[in-house]
Amino acid sequence: MGFSYNTDTATAVNRDYVRFSIDDKVEDYGPLPSGVNFTDDELDMIIELEGSWQRAVAACFEALHAAWAKHVSWTADGMSISQSHVADEYRMLAEKQRKAYGGVPGATARARSVIKVDGYSQDIASDEVT
Repeated sequence: MGFSYNTDTATAVNRDYVRFSIDDKVEDYGPLPSGVNFTDDELDMIIELEGSWQRAVAACFEALHAAWAKHVSWTADGMSISQSHVADEYRMLAEKQRKAYGGVPGATARARSVIKVDGYSQDIASDEVT
């Protein structure tokens, strides 16, 4: 069963944009290894830290890259299994999203400490000031 979209609040709408963009739309059939979905709380936190749903998509792709990179390739008795291509795809998607919408790769993990450069701006991240 898929998630239903919620337009009650801006937070829910942004979460739904992220969920749709990272193909995390079917409950118990998520993009994380073993079919795990991102929780609503995780997505809300990522959106808040990144400052926009577009950057949150990049951060989710980075998280997916890290999660899938743990799954190694191996060969035994003439049979090989490789999941490294999944991690590589998520890395490529993260780079593309960051190039389009900015932000610092891995910023969610480091939790940018400076958002308000002038003490008044709430919508300008420190890496966007020229």
